[in-house]
Amino acid sequence: MTQPSRVIYLPTGIMPPPQPQPAVTPGVPFDRTFFQQVLPQAIPAFCQQVGCDMPVVELLTVDGTTHYVIGISGVSDTWVALHTTQPDHAHPVQTFIPYQTIFRVEIHPADDEKRRHLGFLAQPPEADTTAGELPPTDRLKPRATARKG
Repeated sequence: MTQPSRVIYLPTGIMPPPQPQPAVTPGVPFDRTFFQQVLPQAIPAFCQQVGCDMPVVELLTVDGTTHYVIGISGVSDTWVALHTTQPDHAHPVQTFIPYQTIFRVEIHPADDEKRRHLGFLAQPPEADTTAGELPPTDRLKPRATARKG
């Protein structure tokens, strides 16, 4: 049996030089694992380092939109469901974002009280244990009604 001419046999204990790795890694950097394991651990670690209690988590997508994340409500293999809000209104919105559209994720301290509603909720709000008590009325806003014409 003849040996192929392009095969190099190395003595025991000698390793060939490492082959160059491709510049592009397969998959997307922000995936299910990122939102289930990396981000939930990164947020409290950041807060501990800089001394903040409610950081602002910004998720930027390739279309130029900045999503202010206040919570992660679900993940799948192709998208993440986030509770988001905007600087000009405090009500939460559930947003479904495909992983391949996520450009960058930033964590930073809330810079002022006016923007506190943008902060990520590390712990869900505690339920009021007082039976029958309604939430404060200053947090409730009536919905706009459609005018009949």
